[in-house]
Amino acid sequence: MEVPMLEGDESIIASKLYSEGFKTIEKDRQKRFKKLLDYYNDLTGFGETEPNAIIHHFADMYGPDCENCGKPYRTDKAKFCASCGNKRKMKKLFLDDVRTIEMIYDKSMESEFDIVRTYEEFVAYINENGLPNYISFDNDLGLDKSGNVALDGLACAKWLVYESGLDLRNLEFKVHSANPVASEQIKGLLTNYIKHLNKTK
Repeated sequence: MEVPMLEGDESIIASKLYSEGFKTIEKDRQKRFKKLLDYYNDLTGFGETEPNAIIHHFADMYGPDCENCGKPYRTDKAKFCASCGNKRKMKKLFLDDVRTIEMIYDKSMESEFDIVRTYEEFVAYINENGLPNYISFDNDLGLDKSGNVALDGLACAKWLVYESGLDLRNLEFKVHSANPVASEQIKGLLTNYIKHLNKTK
């Protein structure tokens, strides 16, 4: 069943009303959680009667809509749609401190990529969204906030291999860095590691 989802501040208010319901001495569930039910139903016009169901109607709990059936993925990191089995089309990731997508790829591909500018953004993005199907690596990422040379693309590749704990077997990548030595190091590290994983699966 498709139901209205609460977002942002709506979810926060609903959570507070849900907590308040547990503090009342009223035994009847409809009366205990009347404020929550009224809030949700006034907001959505849906007519929900089960308080617990409302707590599962928070949009922030789910991933984006499936490209095939339009229903939301169960989580941000879900790789398959639970409703239709569609394999999720993950965003491609572009790591570079200054370049734009159209400087490396065709402008029509812009919408396919998310951009991260630093090692920290790279790690945070993947921890939050899961491993992309494709990563485009720059190496030299300029200076950090202290004016020191920032952690580079090779450091990002090493994080993927040695620290992330992610399965990289199906990862596709390109190194678009102008640094020839670092480019070969990134390519070599990822290529050899992916080959190793595929031999041992």
